[in-house]
Amino acid sequence: MGKKPALTRVGPVHFQTIESELAPVAQFLSGDVLNAGCGNRDLGAFLRDAGAKSLTNYDIASDLPGAIIGPLEAMPFADARFDSLICNAVIEHVADSRAVMAELARVLRPGGHAVIAIPFLQPFHPCPGDYRRFTADGLEGAGERVGLSLIDCRAVHGAAQTLGWIAWEIALEKGALARAITFPIVWLWSRFSHKNDPKITRNANTVQMVFVRR
Repeated sequence: MGKKPALTRVGPVHFQTIESELAPVAQFLSGDVLNAGCGNRDLGAFLRDAGAKSLTNYDIASDLPGAIIGPLEAMPFADARFDSLICNAVIEHVADSRAVMAELARVLRPGGHAVIAIPFLQPFHPCPGDYRRFTADGLEGAGERVGLSLIDCRAVHGAAQTLGWIAWEIALEKGALARAITFPIVWLWSRFSHKNDPKITRNANTVQMVFVRR
């Protein structure tokens, strides 16, 4: 068996792995898959296990071998090129979200699936910019406008990640004493509570939606 991926951390805040985050929707990620806004996260092994035939990594910058570099607002792929795609925690960082949503729909074949996740309750975190948050209604509407129909909606993360991350970012601005008080509390809380909380539906840290291309 391979080594179990470590939890992701932002300061003292522990997050589940992206593989754990995507596991409930893995059945929608098959065939020729696009990871739009891949960053440096290698999802190849996870996606192959899910049924992917091929994976194309694409972002404005990436250290992944073979990644294609360019803006999400104008991707160099043919119409209906991919069977499925992931765009995870990316759209908050692009200046023109409408153009990106339109491009995601354009490169997806009719009947193909798009797994799109975007924050609702997160602190400011530029990469390189941080422009917006979406409610579930807002992301559904953004998909509908470009020909994507919603088939599944999930809340990602839990209260420890939402409140803990916000508290930590405030502590960073407040100073050393606030950091010293906040760090151990958030570290412990999030370390032992890092999975999705199914009871949180309206006040999600992140909205994860599965769309089908009409």
